[in-house]
Amino acid sequence: MEKRHEISIVYSNGRFGAQIEYAFHVLLSALGVKHEITPLSALSHDYEKRKTLVISYGQERTEIAAQHQIHIYESNLFNDHYLGYDSMPEVPLSRFDDLPIIYQGNNKVEGHVRREEDVIETDIDIIASSFFMLTRYEETILDQRDKFDRFPATASLAYKERFLDYPIVNEYIELLWNWIDSFKLGFKRKALWGGKKFAVCLTHDVDRIRKFKIYPPLLTIKRLAVGRKDLGGILKVSSDWARCLMGKKVDPYNSFDYLLQLEASHGTKSTYFFLAGRSCRYDGDYTIKDLKIANLIKKLDKLEFEIALHASFQSFDSDKLLKRQKEGLEKLIGKEIVSSRQHFLRWETPNTWRVLENAGIQYDATLCFPEAEGFRCGFCLPYRPFDLHENSVMDIYELPLIVMDGGLYAYQNLSAEEGLQRVKKMIETVKNYGGVFTLLWHNSSFYELDYPAWPQIYGEILDYIDGQDAFSGTVKEIFEQSGVASTS
Repeated sequence: MEKRHEISIVYSNGRFGAQIEYAFHVLLSALGVKHEITPLSALSHDYEKRKTLVISYGQERTEIAAQHQIHIYESNLFNDHYLGYDSMPEVPLSRFDDLPIIYQGNNKVEGHVRREEDVIETDIDIIASSFFMLTRYEETILDQRDKFDRFPATASLAYKERFLDYPIVNEYIELLWNWIDSFKLGFKRKALWGGKKFAVCLTHDVDRIRKFKIYPPLLTIKRLAVGRKDLGGILKVSSDWARCLMGKKVDPYNSFDYLLQLEASHGTKSTYFFLAGRSCRYDGDYTIKDLKIANLIKKLDKLEFEIALHASFQSFDSDKLLKRQKEGLEKLIGKEIVSSRQHFLRWETPNTWRVLENAGIQYDATLCFPEAEGFRCGFCLPYRPFDLHENSVMDIYELPLIVMDGGLYAYQNLSAEEGLQRVKKMIETVKNYGGVFTLLWHNSSFYELDYPAWPQIYGEILDYIDGQDAFSGTVKEIFEQSGVASTS
């Protein structure tokens, strides 16, 4: 019987079947379209007679007598140079209607897309291009790193070719859908968010809980004196310091009650990432063994906010550290910890995914460049990553982070109004693709004298989201709601 609503995929490069099948699965799973995939060498003699739509992938067009065919000409990623510098995309990139073509098929097509009756041919290799972005391929090839041993945004192809501000993999998916839908075969896209246009995931990294310690806030005073020449600010911060030490004022980094009330007023909940171990001086100013911190975590958990692991600075390549920290947090709240984010967004591709997987983490929400908002993975939906070293799909999901507050005010030194406009632009972009807008806002971002005009911005972002017809949920709830199909 003809499977009218199943797409058949055929590829000729059997040597890289795992990589090719992975990319096809991610793209078609995002559309929610049923599909089967078969190497050309495994086709039965009557295969083509049963198919309504075949998508073929290879250096040469596969002659299939199906009713409809899309052929994608393969580029030079999956060959002897794979994982070598010579496999990197050639720049400047070609473009199709302003869409960058990361990898272009070796069999060039005039205008990049050609249609003859029921056959579409294209040299826009959306398979290799998507694989490059989703796996963070370039981060395994290039050796550029910042002072914290992180791959910088400025070294990325997306930054250099000016597409970091939109999800290029989602755009490839839209292109693929347009080709599929043009045949009018009755395929339907999957609705992800219960009738909502897109999703929002609000998160908070708890790095520090105290602005004021026993010694005076000399760095803040110096900044106010030298940078702003703000005598009033100096007097204010000195007064705040003294009052906090005497217990007459709540420390400005202890913003949890404010966040609870604010998010409750918007009918939403967030995920809190807590550090559960200190391995170096960068790892916060608290321990979960402190009674006040333990009680705070238990309170948030009881109120049904998600408690997640903020894996320590040195844990990005240490199974031992991650497992110990996860177990400590689980022991505290008496339930499994399923979500995590790396402290300082410190990351090594693909090893950190493997470390997280080995520790039993199910969902990661790390991947954004610290110094630039946007789409590090080129994607704004949750997905399962691919291990470039093991040539296999991992048993973990990634929810790409889109905006971090510190990237706006600390790295880019934007004003509060400029930052708000950047956030709104990202929200609109994600909404356009029906994805997930994942936001990181630190509990320590609400002190006026540190970040003038910024304390009210988080509330303004929530106000803006209220009118956007979005599903809002914790990291765990996002995955549960989306029902993202397995790519294994």
